[in-house]
Amino acid sequence: KIGREIVKKCKGLPLAAKTIASLLRSKSTEKEWQNILENEIWELEAIKKGLLAPLLLSYNELPSKVKQCFTYCAVFPKDYDIQKEELIELWMAQGYLSEKGAKEMEDIGAEYFNILASRSFFQDFDRGDDGEISNCKMHDIVHDFAQYLCSNECLTVEIHSGSSEESTMSSFEEKKIRHLMLIVRGRASVPISIWDNVKGLRGLRSFLVKSDEYSWSSEVLPQLFDKLTCLRALNLKVRKPWSSVNDIKEIPTNIEKLLHLKYLNLKSQNKIEKLPETLCELHNLERLNVDDCENLRELPRGIGKLRKLMYIDNDDTDSLRYLPVGIGELIRLRRVTKLVVGGGYDRACSLGSLKKLNLLRECTIRGLGGVSDAGEARRAELEKKKNLDEDERLLEALGPPPNLKKLQIYDYRGRRNVVPKNWIMDLSLFRCRNCEHLPPLGKLPSLEYLEIEGMQSVKRVGNEFLGVESDTDGSSVIAFPKLKKLEFRNMEELEEWDCGTAIKGEIIIMPRLSSLSIQSCPKLKALPDHLLQKSTLQKLEIWGCPILKERVSCYFY
Repeated sequence: KIGREIVKKCKGLPLAAKTIASLLRSKSTEKEWQNILENEIWELEAIKKGLLAPLLLSYNELPSKVKQCFTYCAVFPKDYDIQKEELIELWMAQGYLSEKGAKEMEDIGAEYFNILASRSFFQDFDRGDDGEISNCKMHDIVHDFAQYLCSNECLTVEIHSGSSEESTMSSFEEKKIRHLMLIVRGRASVPISIWDNVKGLRGLRSFLVKSDEYSWSSEVLPQLFDKLTCLRALNLKVRKPWSSVNDIKEIPTNIEKLLHLKYLNLKSQNKIEKLPETLCELHNLERLNVDDCENLRELPRGIGKLRKLMYIDNDDTDSLRYLPVGIGELIRLRRVTKLVVGGGYDRACSLGSLKKLNLLRECTIRGLGGVSDAGEARRAELEKKKNLDEDERLLEALGPPPNLKKLQIYDYRGRRNVVPKNWIMDLSLFRCRNCEHLPPLGKLPSLEYLEIEGMQSVKRVGNEFLGVESDTDGSSVIAFPKLKKLEFRNMEELEEWDCGTAIKGEIIIMPRLSSLSIQSCPKLKALPDHLLQKSTLQKLEIWGCPILKERVSCYFY
């Protein structure tokens, strides 16, 4: 009866019903339901004007930090595709997240995101291969609700070729603006009057610019940096890096005035060749993103002064010749997506620079071809990096970290197979051309994703792949107990796949396999029956395998 009365108050609005249902799911007693039914929120004048009482009821139940995270989302325009990772980074920059014991801020942010998603504040989710949410949107009414709560502290200004300067100017009348997103469509120009208004927002904490082909004046950024000294987050990334128009050629030296800056995103600003040394005066900087800055040649020599820096994202920076030796002083560093060592430069960091970086979670090391001293590799002490999640390196020289979750090995030249540690969940082996047999990966108890590509010397997949001895008998054995996704690609000499036979005793193979992909294995003749007969298999992809495709087609049809 109480439930039916609550439903009536939703007035037939699907979003209202969905939101209140998300709230009631956490209420287990009749009294709690009765309290929701009788809550005075249903009678508030603002609610009667169109704001949904269920949203406010659900919002009031949130922890204070999660409330802050939700209202911040009003900075995005309606129907905006919100990237979960970027959103959490912006929350961190505003100080909404704090570490709790062993939990990192990113982990706390993910928890907050999931809370908001479970309460229907987010919708239209996109998911990655791992099943985790990568992107989402907000319902228009939820967006209006967030704007109502933040009292116009968040503003989106959109400029396109047909924009009225007068209507755009009126957006800046509210002087309490703390978070601003400026969206420039196409090659639209931004009037000087708009920049003058932005400079007037002295208390601005977030300035997020989304542009496709906007041509920056060399005078704009220095003037902004002089005025916007309260900024915590500055996002100047480009959405179309291939455009010839986007031309921030250098970051002004007066960036040092942004003393509170924690988040700097320069992704795809591919005209930038170097960053100013004054950047190293930003002692609160926690995250630097220079992904896809193709012409970036070096980072500031004094980068070791940024003692609070935790994340350096520098993927696809092909011109980056080395990282400064000061990297080794960044003891709070959690991630450096590409660590370029050596290179013959006196100012370059070496493997030994990693010795103090015991909080690393992700690190891709490049330039190991120039490391001739295995002692130097041992001095890096990677085995002490207790939080390391992702690392690409030469395993013969570097000790495996204790909590490695994801491992990618490229161009391993040894003949002896590398057997990763038991806690590996995601493993990729690329172009290990001299290995004649696959390693015994079936005995890895946590492995969920396995990708093998370009192992040109492998002709047969046999029982050694399962990690089970042929004379095993007695109790049953499970090979690949958690494997969900398996991919073989560019195995040009692979002819046979025959594993699971000639083993005494019962063996269970890949009981959770849901996705199998075989590509460019032209000599492969057949797949084991136990794979094709799996009830768990949802996706089977065969491409560039003419013999196999014909036989598998006969199997099914």
